[in-house]
Amino acid sequence: MGSCLDLRKFQENPDIENAFAKLVSGGKPGYKTIIEKDKAPKVCPKCHSFLTGDEKFCPECGNKIEKKN
Repeated sequence: MGSCLDLRKFQENPDIENAFAKLVSGGKPGYKTIIEKDKAPKVCPKCHSFLTGDEKFCPECGNKIEKKN
């Protein structure tokens, strides 16, 4: 059973990091886990197709993709 909830908003919460470290370590004190923080997937603003990030134009609708710095 899975979930489609986006939980990235909780990545910066130190309480979540501490709880995860305790869970993963089996309760060892001082254990620090590294949580990989993924960026939101890039999508076309016009047709909402997923992009790899290096496109200049959307392969689905042809919309010009603006680069954000």
